[in-house]
Order: sequence, then C-alpha cells, then structure tokens
Amino acid sequence: MKILFAGAGALGLRFAYMMHKAGHDIVAIDGWKDHVDAMKKNGLQAIIDGKDEGYLHFPVYHTSEVNQIKDNFELVFVATKAMGLKDMLKTIQPLMNPKTKIICVLNGLGHITTLKQFIAPENILIGTTVWSSGLGGPGVLKTGGSGKMDLKQVEEKNLDYTMQIVEELNKAGLNVNYSQNVYASIWNKAVVNCVLNTMCTLIDCNINEYGSYEHNYEISKAIIDEMALVAKAEDNVDMDKELVHKIVAGTFPIDKQGLHYPSLYQDMKNKRLTEIDYLNGAVARMGKAHNIPTPINAFIAHLIHSKENKNGNK
Repeated sequence: MKILFAGAGALGLRFAYMMHKAGHDIVAIDGWKDHVDAMKKNGLQAIIDGKDEGYLHFPVYHTSEVNQIKDNFELVFVATKAMGLKDMLKTIQPLMNPKTKIICVLNGLGHITTLKQFIAPENILIGTTVWSSGLGGPGVLKTGGSGKMDLKQVEEKNLDYTMQIVEELNKAGLNVNYSQNVYASIWNKAVVNCVLNTMCTLIDCNINEYGSYEHNYEISKAIIDEMALVAKAEDNVDMDKELVHKIVAGTFPIDKQGLHYPSLYQDMKNKRLTEIDYLNGAVARMGKAHNIPTPINAFIAHLIHSKENKNGNK
C-alpha cells in the first residue's frame, strides 16, 4: 500500500517503521523542521527494545513542502496532537482521493466531527491504541514493547476493502482488532485522561501521588458521572462506571503507571498548549449541546486554561 503518515512524531514513526519493514510504500510529513531535516539527511534511526536497527530511508517532507508530493495515498495515518488535526487535514487534502481511508487513534474526544469536515464517514477508521513510543532526539525513534489497536469504520460501507487494510496492518504486526465497541473504548480511555492528566497537572503530582489521596475516588467520581451522561447522549455509550473507576485505580501502583507524569502535565511544564479542549473541555462542549450540565468538567477546563495563560503556554 501507499501510506501517508501525517505527523511523524513518536507514535506515527513507530507505525511508519513497522509498515516500512513490512514492505509498504510510505511517506511522512511533519512540522518540526529539525526532525524532518535530520531524517532527510540521515534517514530515520530506529532503536527498538534497546537495539540499534540502523537507518530507514523513505521520503519525508515538512508540512510547508506538501505541494512537492505528487502521490495519492490509499491510507493515511493521522498522528498529530489533537489541536493540530484540523490544520493537518487541510494540508493533506490534495493528497487524498475519494477512496483514501484515514486512521485516527488520537487521544481525546470530538475528532469524528473534525474528520467529517474533510472525509466521507465511510473512509474514516476511528479507534484507540495502547501502542506507545518515544523519540531519542530529531530523527531518532526510540521505542520497545508491544501493543494493539482497536478500529471501527464510522459508516460501515464497503467493509471488504477495509478488512483487507486491517489484514495488511496485522501482517506488519500492529495487532489490529476491528471492533464494534470502539466508541466505548474511546470514552473509557478519555476517562483516564480526563481524570489523571488534569488532576496530576493541577495538583502537581504523579499518578501514584494522586492515588495516595484518600478521597481520590470522590474527585474521579465527580468527573466520571458527568462523562457517563454525555457519552450516552453523544455516542449512545452505556459507560460502565465501576469498570472505569477500576481502570483509573489500576494505574496508581508504582509497578504500573504510578511514577508517570501524564502528557498534559508535561505540556504544562514545558509551556506548551495542552489538549484540554479535547478532554474535559470536549465533555463540557458536548454536554452543552445536549443540555446536560457539566460544571465539574467545565471548571477543570477553565483551571487548565488559566494555568496555560499564567505560564504563557504556546
């Protein structure tokens, strides 16, 4: 397949590496100039499970150079930050045709609405992933371990072609499951992020430290109760609140994710804009559209934005 990776950050490059190794024709674009320049000059250095696998060579372009790409693509992976999705979709529109499928496993809520502005719903594969990855600097992929991905086509037309794509992804080792429960998975993952990303940022703590507060359940419950009502109204998801509380609590131990500082915390520390508008902010926005009060999630979103403002995040 001819595949475009729209965003060549840690996760996008992990999937690009796997698809390239499986023999697919890949192209990557990204907005980080030093990163793009390093890959243009040397190729992508891949360090997998601590072993240097050498350099992979494939076409890489800065987002400002998209007009140099003359190909049309069968498949697009979008791997941007949530707030960068719309601009990226505008950038890559000339590279897609009416049959191009797009995979979106970004964290957060509300991405389908954005995707539908540019792509027919039968070409959108939405989902979640537990693959993780990292960068060791510009042009260096540093990753390890395994993962999986759950996907579902937003409008289920022409599924035969989609299942062929899923088969190719699995041949490359991406461990993709075509699932009817994707929307529930998206909301369950959003719960974890809406609780832990925000609370660790506002309290200035890691996940274990949040979990060590004896009343953490009451904080989490206030967020989750609102999210459950919105999930039902927005996506007809019957959230299992007991299950999501267990998922959140399961991250607390030090031998799990307890020592981790979530991505929103790290963005705040590094004075970058956060993804709050696609987490608690999205819950509040969707709640308003459905006449569901979400004062807790709205308040949390305001607190994060006020912290961004104080820090001068950009």
